[in-house]
This record gives sequence, structure tokens and C-alpha cells, in this order.
Amino acid sequence: MSTLVRAVLWLLWCGAMAWLWNVGAMGAGLAMASAALGLAVFAWPAGTVRRRRTRELRYVEIR
Repeated sequence: MSTLVRAVLWLLWCGAMAWLWNVGAMGAGLAMASAALGLAVFAWPAGTVRRRRTRELRYVEIR
């Protein structure tokens, strides 16, 4: 999932939590905890994806 998609999903999640807080369906603490959970689920970079530490090019021979 790209960074932009993660950010958009997190903003939608936060908007939904803000709406639920606004209509009185949840308290402020639960809304902030839900936003933090959404940050961990949607916006935080995936820990399983490893980035290359070297900047050298890798060539693949195609036959």
C-alpha cells in the first residue's frame, strides 16, 4: 500500500472518529485512542518491508 493511500485511509478513519465523537457516540478519550490505533494500523510504515541500505544499482541480464 502506498504512503498516499495510507494517509488517506487514516484521514478517513480520523474523520469517522471525529463524527462519532461529535454526535456523542463516544467520549474524547476513546476518540483519541481510536485515532492513535488508526495511525498504527493505516499510516505507520509497514515493518516487514525492508528498504535497501545501499544505493548501488543492480543489473539483471536478460536473454
